Amino acid sequence: MTRNAGNILVLGRLATEPTRLEQRLLEAGVDLRMAHPGDAAHCVIEHVPDVVLVSLPVLREESGNLLGHADRDPRVMAVLQEVEALDLEASLQEAMRLGAREVLVPPFEQDAEQECLRILHLIEEEHVTQELGAMRNRESQATLRQQVADLKERCLQQGRSNQEALDVFYLDLSRMMTIIDNIGDGIVFTDPEGQITLLNPVAAELLGIKPIVAIGKRLRQLEGWKDLLSQVDEFQRQAMIEGGSEEVTLELHHEEHDLLYLQVNTTAVTDYKGAFAGILTVIKDVSAEHKAEENKNQFLSILSHELRTPLTGIKTFATLLARGALGEMGERQQGVAESIREQALRLEHEIDKLICLGRIESGEFAMDLEVFPVVDLLDLAVVPFEQAAREGEIDFRLELPAFCPLVRADREDLRRALQALIENAIKFTPSGGRVQVTVAEESDSVVVFVEDTGPGIDKRYQRRIFEKFYQVEDPLTRHHGGAGLGLCVAKGVALAHGGEILVESDLGKGARFGIRLPKFDMHQLEEAESLAV
Repeated sequence: MTRNAGNILVLGRLATEPTRLEQRLLEAGVDLRMAHPGDAAHCVIEHVPDVVLVSLPVLREESGNLLGHADRDPRVMAVLQEVEALDLEASLQEAMRLGAREVLVPPFEQDAEQECLRILHLIEEEHVTQELGAMRNRESQATLRQQVADLKERCLQQGRSNQEALDVFYLDLSRMMTIIDNIGDGIVFTDPEGQITLLNPVAAELLGIKPIVAIGKRLRQLEGWKDLLSQVDEFQRQAMIEGGSEEVTLELHHEEHDLLYLQVNTTAVTDYKGAFAGILTVIKDVSAEHKAEENKNQFLSILSHELRTPLTGIKTFATLLARGALGEMGERQQGVAESIREQALRLEHEIDKLICLGRIESGEFAMDLEVFPVVDLLDLAVVPFEQAAREGEIDFRLELPAFCPLVRADREDLRRALQALIENAIKFTPSGGRVQVTVAEESDSVVVFVEDTGPGIDKRYQRRIFEKFYQVEDPLTRHHGGAGLGLCVAKGVALAHGGEILVESDLGKGARFGIRLPKFDMHQLEEAESLAV
């Protein structure tokens, strides 16, 4: 399929015979159309001519109908007929202003061939321009389609990635909410404005409120268990002001559950930028544990006192038998009576530890305080163990400094603590070993050390040996007696006096225990007495 030489629209010429220029264009294969000026817009839209030949007067009237109607604007050529030489320049400028891209100046009789070639050349340029434009359009469209396809694929990939992330988020959220809803502690979270944003069923039950009603409200606005609501609200206000975390155990009376012990932990929460994000409150019902501890301490107290009464009689009668106060006995009988007395004393010592343990739990330690140098107490504390050390062939030493600072303590309680450490050292030191008691002075404290050459203590157990009834040895196969209360009592006494208990040990290298107590400053006492006066 071949393309014609072009389309030309002639406006405003009403003659029936073509001019020589028009004839030449027809011979060159141009599709030449004549149109009335009033049909300019219609012809431009329908035929889309390459060139429009129009006189200047018609161009003045129809310039608005020639341009801006078709997909592409035709090349307008103004034919300047009947124009004087003096007006030629002005006519050219006017034609260009009205949209003409080329100008033809008649007559064409001598130059018809040249003007025809000029017009054909212009049409050819227009066709080339159109083809280049079409090619660029096709390339642009192909590029655009590829870009759209790539963008679509990226959007689909991003959508799939976002959906996967959203699925993971909702899965994690579902897991978290399942854990929060089924955890045994009450959880309350409030935003920076104090409004509840999270409330699990346990917290709702403890507070006596419903989650559907509580969400979005402040604790002080809710109707429920007023005592607990007011306490939790107060803790949250403090956390909002001070920050950090605080744990408090509350004793509250409840209409249905009588007395409840609730452990309330309040924590200020910050976001990843460190900005305040809200308050988390965890409420744990520790009533069962508290009551169990009370029952255990009460049982130990009752048991120890009930055991002590018959034990006193056993010890008294054994002493009378051993001394012959109830009649003469043979050497063998006296040995048995002495053995009964020693075992009674040993049992009394263990009962004494139980009583001390009960006093620790009730906070009754360090009640009878007095000021004295700790060396005075050590001279008496080591006496009960000298015989046991000799029988066990243990080198038992007491090394005291020439001067020892004063401490303010309960003599009897401190004696029990020191004797617990000494007894423990002698018990675990093998024959031929050494136990040494020393005193060291520090800047603001006094430390009594008890060092032995026993088997030592594994690092894994050095925290647990101060727990009640805990023993490193298996209770069924162990070689040493005792209920595992001595070190617990010693630690309780040290803490009750504002001090601490120390332990340094390695397996096979013995152990070194110490009780650190604050030094008593006599000047402070004198100042306090002067102020009181």
